[in-house]
Amino acid sequence: MSFFDSPIAGLRPADSITIALATGIGVAAIYGSDVGPVADVHTTQPGDPSIGAAIKKAGAKSWLLVAGVTLLTRDLNVVYVGGMMVILEHLSYLHADMASPVQGAGVTATPQSYQAAGGTQLQAVS
Repeated sequence: MSFFDSPIAGLRPADSITIALATGIGVAAIYGSDVGPVADVHTTQPGDPSIGAAIKKAGAKSWLLVAGVTLLTRDLNVVYVGGMMVILEHLSYLHADMASPVQGAGVTATPQSYQAAGGTQLQAVS
């Protein structure tokens, strides 16, 4: 007998879909609150370490939400809907983080990407 063969007593199909959609909305809320709007991520420079860390943190929180609700409800609809929302949100934010606001497309980092603005060299003050 599988874990998912015995759903919670009284959980109707309509309730199952409602809980799954609520989990998906929760995932979107986590990404929105931890990282901010995707449009704001698009306006930052590609590869920003703060944005990258926030995206990873939102992904971990979202998977914990999906796992917790799945364990409570024993319903595979939560896994399907919640899991797809995590994947779609994560890919959306990763794409936004990789895109250059100037070019509007993904860019690869080069050593020149890490030079100071204006080509000036930074020197240590003693």
